[in-house]
Amino acid sequence: MNKNTKIIIITSDEDIIQRLISNETNNTQIINVTENLHYLSKFKSNNDNQINKRVLESSTTNEERSIKVRKKWSDTVCVICGDQGIGYNYNVLTCGSCKTFFRRNFNEDVDKLQCLTGDEQCSVSHEIRRKCQKCRLKRCFSIGMKPNVVKNKTKTKNIKKNLNNSLVSSFNEIDQLFTNENSIIDSKTISDTLFTRLSVEDWITIQNIQSSFEFFCNFPLEENSALMDLSDRTSAIISWSYVGSGTAMRFINFFRHMKQFEELNNDDRFILTKYNLFSIYLTSKGYYYKRVSCCHSIEFWQKEDENNRRFISLCDTSSYDVNKCDDLVKYLIELTERDPTIISLLSIILMFSPGISMNENEPLLKDLLSIYRIQCYFTKILWNYLLDKLDEIQAHKYFIQLFTLILRIQLGAKELRQFFQHQFSITNTKDKVAPLMQTILHFY
Repeated sequence: MNKNTKIIIITSDEDIIQRLISNETNNTQIINVTENLHYLSKFKSNNDNQINKRVLESSTTNEERSIKVRKKWSDTVCVICGDQGIGYNYNVLTCGSCKTFFRRNFNEDVDKLQCLTGDEQCSVSHEIRRKCQKCRLKRCFSIGMKPNVVKNKTKTKNIKKNLNNSLVSSFNEIDQLFTNENSIIDSKTISDTLFTRLSVEDWITIQNIQSSFEFFCNFPLEENSALMDLSDRTSAIISWSYVGSGTAMRFINFFRHMKQFEELNNDDRFILTKYNLFSIYLTSKGYYYKRVSCCHSIEFWQKEDENNRRFISLCDTSSYDVNKCDDLVKYLIELTERDPTIISLLSIILMFSPGISMNENEPLLKDLLSIYRIQCYFTKILWNYLLDKLDEIQAHKYFIQLFTLILRIQLGAKELRQFFQHQFSITNTKDKVAPLMQTILHFY
């Protein structure tokens, strides 16, 4: 006679919890003790009552620590599948499922695995990540997961110890710098307040930003090419607007994932998006343009060049030097060396830069101090990242070059926006432009 066996697993291991959730059946019950203490009263045995008493009488220290750990990763995403991240595993920010998947499969020969569709371009989003093992494992390796990365317990302990150096502390220092009327602000005060070596909290911020940027802003270049209709001028610029709209949405999702952006006044978020997003789109080209990888070969970029030349030939270029954009992108690549940390931080600084659009109709922001405070914080992180990467003299020179680059981006974005405004005007197709691009191109 078969007997049913009941098993109770008490754990704070996120990996085990993720596996239980993914395989949950009708006979499985998952209880979060910190949120469901009342549930324990359903059990009537003496032993269970003793457990209830110990849980209810225990201090809240462990509960608060658990909440802090959950909040720490609550605004992160797995760079493999897009699910909520639980931490850095094998050198990459992942969810529990992708962490487990990689640990179990990294020894597999990817070339010998069978792709579900045969074209090796399967989506690995968290809704369908289990469908194709080959494409999921390829993405793990291409993003940078490394099986030989072993956690250093001492380093982990130090990271946890220093997590109390939160963003609030940094923001308070910046607030005092701007609002203290009784103090004299000199260059040393600014330097001591803003420009210090990277803290553990700064490194975590950088890693989260870089992971989010690489996930949300990973443009489907093949899909974009397929959407472009180059049969005539009108079709070309209208199809361009829809491709650009998709790209803009990726950046919006990236910024919406930032707590600092989400906490802004709704009107301020709209103004910053409308007037600054085009400059950021131009900046991102320095990361992806002509990047040869396992997915994009030299032949792919040769075809892209042909399509670009075809697109330009269909446009009226009498009032715009099309080589300016290429020159700017090449300078971006040369200066940043496609470093995702520099590109992503530069994009954030541009987003929180009022007036960078050079549009006289740009409205005033309601909470200007908060926006400058955020801009100052991420400028500080970028500077400290450069100090960590270069020596101080090189960092100073590089920082000046970056600001020169920002001025070129500012002017280049304005001229390119005017170029597209002109194209839609002469073809009388403003009403057919993708709605989001109508906003970004300042049609209203």
